[in-house]
Amino acid sequence: MAATSVISPSTIWSKFQAAYGKPLGQRCIDLEQLILNCSSKDASSILPGLLENIFGFGAEPGWGLDVITKGHNHAEFDAVLRFLGPEGPIMKVVCNLQTDSYLTYEFPFSSLPGPTRHIIEEGSLPMFYVNKLQFQGFAKPAIVIGAFELFMFHFAYALVSQQWQQKSLNWNNMTDVIYPCLLEKYLDYFLPRNKKSLPKFPQSSGANIRSPMVQQSPVSVKQSPVSGTPQTRSRSRLGLLKANLLSTQKPLVQGSPVTEKVEGDIWWSETFVQILAEFWLNQNSIDLERGISLQNLSHSRLGQSSESFLSLYESFMPSNNHVRLVRLFLKHIHFFVNSCEPETNISGYQQMDASPLDEFKRSLISSVLQKKVYSFLRHGFERWPLDSSFRLILETWLTYIQPWRYTEPGNALYTKDADRVPDMWFPFIRDNILFYSALFQDFLQRTRKMYLTSIHNAYIVFRVAKVLNLTNLPQLLREVEKILFGPVYKTDLSGSYIASELSTVLRIQISELERPDFNYISLFGHETESQIHNLLTQINASKTLLSTKEPEKKVEKSKLGSFLSSLFDNGTKMYGDMSEHEVKKLVLYLDQTAHNLVNLFSIKNLDFTIPSSPGFGMTYTHSAGDQSTVYNTSLSTSLSGTPDCKIRNQGPQLTPLGRYQLMNGLRKFDVVYHGDPDLQPIRSYENRLLVRVLYRFTAVINQMFHNEISGLYHRDDIVGKLSKVYLAAPLSPSKIPNSPVQPELLKSLRTPRISLRFLGSYQTLLYMTLMYGFLRLSFGIGPFGYVMILLLSIIVYGFFRAFMTEENSNSNVLFD
Repeated sequence: MAATSVISPSTIWSKFQAAYGKPLGQRCIDLEQLILNCSSKDASSILPGLLENIFGFGAEPGWGLDVITKGHNHAEFDAVLRFLGPEGPIMKVVCNLQTDSYLTYEFPFSSLPGPTRHIIEEGSLPMFYVNKLQFQGFAKPAIVIGAFELFMFHFAYALVSQQWQQKSLNWNNMTDVIYPCLLEKYLDYFLPRNKKSLPKFPQSSGANIRSPMVQQSPVSVKQSPVSGTPQTRSRSRLGLLKANLLSTQKPLVQGSPVTEKVEGDIWWSETFVQILAEFWLNQNSIDLERGISLQNLSHSRLGQSSESFLSLYESFMPSNNHVRLVRLFLKHIHFFVNSCEPETNISGYQQMDASPLDEFKRSLISSVLQKKVYSFLRHGFERWPLDSSFRLILETWLTYIQPWRYTEPGNALYTKDADRVPDMWFPFIRDNILFYSALFQDFLQRTRKMYLTSIHNAYIVFRVAKVLNLTNLPQLLREVEKILFGPVYKTDLSGSYIASELSTVLRIQISELERPDFNYISLFGHETESQIHNLLTQINASKTLLSTKEPEKKVEKSKLGSFLSSLFDNGTKMYGDMSEHEVKKLVLYLDQTAHNLVNLFSIKNLDFTIPSSPGFGMTYTHSAGDQSTVYNTSLSTSLSGTPDCKIRNQGPQLTPLGRYQLMNGLRKFDVVYHGDPDLQPIRSYENRLLVRVLYRFTAVINQMFHNEISGLYHRDDIVGKLSKVYLAAPLSPSKIPNSPVQPELLKSLRTPRISLRFLGSYQTLLYMTLMYGFLRLSFGIGPFGYVMILLLSIIVYGFFRAFMTEENSNSNVLFD
C-alpha cells in the first residue's frame, strides 16, 4: 500500500466522511481511491469507523447489505461486491494491517454472544478468547483483536444484530442479496472446495498467535491484582477426533519456514470459521442453560427466588435468514472437509505425516463446530414456532447429518449412490450420534403437536423418515449403539478388538455435548419405539380423515351468477384449501413416511387401537417380505367426513366417539352458514339497499300468499315441477342439516318461498346489463323486448330443469 502524499488525519477523515454521503456506486469508487492512496498509519486509524459505516454498528445505519439486491440496481450490487469481496481493496488493506502484530483494535464486550459474556463474567475464559481478552481494573474486560478479526467480527455480528433482527426480512432468493453473496465468496476463498491448497496470504514478520481450536470447554481465569494479566489453565475436551489436532497445535515460531508459512495460511481460514461459529452458532449455549438450571435448582431448595438467575440469560431466536446462512455455511464446511486427502501408509509400520491443511480439515468439525451446531439445532428444535418455517431448521439439521451428499465426483473417497451410506462414514456417524438420536427424539416431540393433514407438515415428517432410512444408515446407527451398550469386547471381521475404552470415550463426548442430567435414550429402544407407534397412529388417523372427507365444489357467490359462471367452470373439486392433486400428494407423503419408519425400526406386526373409543379402530400391518403397508379402518358414522353422531329431527347429535374425534382433530364439522340464506350478512359484492328492498318485498309476498305457494309446490303435475324450481325451500325436506338446528328454524328452512336476493348482486346486475347491451347493439331490441326475452329464457330454463332434474335435487336449482 503506497502513500503518494502526506495528508493530515483531519483531512483524511473529512474525505472519508464526504465519500460516505455519495451514492453507493460512486461511494465504493471514492473509498477505494482513498484507501489505496493513504498510508498504513492512516488506514489503521480509519478502519474502525469505515467498518462501522459499512456494516451498521452503534449509531451508524450501515449500507444496507441485507437489502441491496441485484435486481434493484445491478451496478451498485457489483460495485459493493467488488469493494467488499475477498480480493477487493478493503480486504487487501485489512490483510496487510493484520501482519502488524502490534496493531490491535477493541471490539465492544456487549456485542459478544450472550453465553460468551456470561462465561467471562463468571470468571472463566473460552479458549477462543485466550489471546484476545484484557482486563482493565474492575471495568468490563476489553476484546482486543487484529484488523482481519475486526473485519470478520463486524461481518458476522451484522446478521445477529438487533438492527437486522428487527427488520424481519426474508431472503427467498439468496443469490440476489449482497450479504449472502459476500458470504459465499468468503467461503470459496478461505475454505476452497476444489483446491488442494489455500490462497497465498500475507505473512507477518512476527508469528501470528493462533487461538486454540479446542474452544468448547472454558478455562478458569484468575486476575492478578497487580498487573491484571489473566492466568489460564486449559482443559482440553476428550473426543474421538481430537488427538491429532492437539498434537499439531505447536507454536508457529518452531519448525521450518515452509511449515510456518503453511500454518500461517491456515490461521486465516481457521479464524474465519471460528468467528462465524462464535457469532452465528453460539447465541444459545447448552452450558449456560445447564449452569442456570443448576443455580435455579440450588436456590429453589434454599427457598430463594430464581428470577434473578433467569434474567442472566435471554433466549436468542435466530431469524429465517440466519438459519439459511447457517445451512449454507455447513454445506460449504462439508465440501471443504471432504476435500481432505486420504491418509497414506508408507508401510505397515510407518505412516506419512499429513499436511497441516489436511489436519485442519479433519479436525474442523469436531473441534470447532460440533458443539456449537448441536446447541444451535437443539435450541431450534425446542423453541422454534410450530409453523411451516420449521422446515428451515429441519433442513439445516439434515444438511449436517448427511456429509456424504456434499462431495466432489471423481474421487475414491466419495459415494456415487446418494441413496446408500457407505461404511466409510461410520466414524462421522459415531462421533455425531447425538445429532441422529437426541435431535430425532426432539423431532418426535414436535410431531405430537403437528396436524399431519397439512401438506407442509406431512412433507417435513416425510423428509426426516426418508433420510434416516437411507440404505445402510440404520445398520450404522445400530453399530454405534452397540458400542455404547454392547459387551466389553467385540471382534470385528478383521480379527481386531474394539475395547470398552471406545465406549467410555464416546460417553464422555456425549456428556460434554449435553447437560449433566442428560439421559441418553436409545434410538432403537422401547421408548423410541413407543413414540414411533404414536406417530404411525397419527399418520393413520390423518389418512382416515382425508379418505372420509367428501370433496366440495367451490362456494357459490350468487344464484344467477353461479349459473352463468358454471358454464365456464372446470368442475375442480376441493378439499378445504387443498386441491385433489395436493390431497393425493399428501397421502403419498404419509404412506412413504409410514413405510420408512417401519423399515427403519424393523416394525413387523403392529396393531394400533385408540383406547376408550368404541366403534373406532385403526390397524397398521407391515409385511417384511414385500415391504408393503396396509391400513384397515373401521368407522361408524352417519355423515361422511363429520364426527360420529346420531341423527335427530333437529339435526345431528354428537356421540362420545364423535366428541373424541372432534377434540383430537380427527374429524370436524364443515363451518358453513346453516340459517336462512336470505338473512345472511350482506356481502361486499352485493348492493346493501337493493338486498334490503328485495328481502322486504319477498317477505311480504311470501306471507300474503303462503298457502298458495305451498299448494303450488306440492302439486304433482308440471306446475308442481316448475314450482320446485322457482319456489324451492333453502333446505330440502329429505336433507338432514349438518349441524343441530332449532325446530322453528328447521321448519322455516323447509318452507317453499320466493327469493330474489340474487338480483342484489353486482355480478348479476353486470351480466344483465351486458346482455342488454349486446341485444341492443346487435339486434336493436329495446327495454320491453329485453324483458320479454329475459322472461322467456327463465321459463325455458325452468322447463329444462323440471324435466332433467330429480325431484329431490333442489340444492342445485337457480332460485334455491
